[in-house]
Amino acid sequence: MRDKIFDNLRGIQKEMLKILGEVNSLTSNPTAIEDAFDDFWHPRCDVLQTDTEWIIIVELAGMEKKDISIITTDDYIRISGERILPSPNCKVCYYNMEIETGKFDRRIFFPMAAIDRDNPMVTYENGFLKIVYALQPVVERIIEIK
Repeated sequence: MRDKIFDNLRGIQKEMLKILGEVNSLTSNPTAIEDAFDDFWHPRCDVLQTDTEWIIIVELAGMEKKDISIITTDDYIRISGERILPSPNCKVCYYNMEIETGKFDRRIFFPMAAIDRDNPMVTYENGFLKIVYALQPVVERIIEIK
């Protein structure tokens, strides 16, 4: 009985995530759902795959590389930190304020493709964090029928 309840809850969870993903795809902001659930800002990023690499490019202008944290699990890579911009030493009246500050967090789930997760090439230049994983070749083996 208990296993059946947990299976039902897992099924409901999968359906809810599917619905949230569909709603999220209708917005102009790809992290709109994440923004609704936490107090972090989520930097913009591009994720792409070439014939030989799986690449993540994250926009982190104004950050120093020592203030950026990169953590991986079996399922995703997590990029986090905190951006603090210097504030003027006098009274200020903002007319427009669009630059996100404070703590940020971004999780990118790994693809189904086989990648070398142990040896990413990570660079940070001109405000862009670039993480490159080599795609591993698909290895086929012949199975003998007995």
